[in-house]
Amino acid sequence: MTAADLRLNLGCGPVQPDGWINVDGSNRAKLAGWLPWADRALQYLGILGPTEFGPHIRVLNLFKPLPWADGTVSAVYAGELWEHFELADSERLTRECYRVLRRGGILRVTVPDAAQLWGKYMHMYTEEMSKPRMERSAARLQELMGMFFADIATSPRWMLSWGHCHKWFFDEIQLIELFDRVGFKSVQRMAFRESRIRNIEGVQVSEMLTVEGIKP
Repeated sequence: MTAADLRLNLGCGPVQPDGWINVDGSNRAKLAGWLPWADRALQYLGILGPTEFGPHIRVLNLFKPLPWADGTVSAVYAGELWEHFELADSERLTRECYRVLRRGGILRVTVPDAAQLWGKYMHMYTEEMSKPRMERSAARLQELMGMFFADIATSPRWMLSWGHCHKWFFDEIQLIELFDRVGFKSVQRMAFRESRIRNIEGVQVSEMLTVEGIKP
């Protein structure tokens, strides 16, 4: 990786391709990166499973400013990360990405799509409402709502979470408006692995809602 092609993979998880600075701030990344001997011991005891984290991952607290100078980064990709921040914090991180990107640099963010989930909910609801009252079933609706509150609208205690708590739920309108508000141009929803970032297939593994913008 050259200084002219500095690319950040924020919230990398197990997706850690060459040619990117792979960054993670989850508790497991901290443990394996800062105390690898402790992580190995906990694996040996059967308390933790194997991990792809280790000292090779850049462990950062993404609530703090990014440790790169203004205008030094060519691209930032974040797959399934923005939803782990409350809205104000996700805007602050978006502004940090804008700051470190050089002119013409690209930010690409992939998140779960709220419109897709609630569209599914309304489809199931409409199906059930079209039935006579005694033939309706709440089971599918409750299963979907249970998933939302178990995985998305939750704030587990530190020791019970490895960093996967969801704190916001974006849709295309919200995410594009966020990019616009920060100052990105040519902001648009992108298809899976369709990108102005070369070799995006190395980092993008999710087909969720993806928005990309360019720093003017």
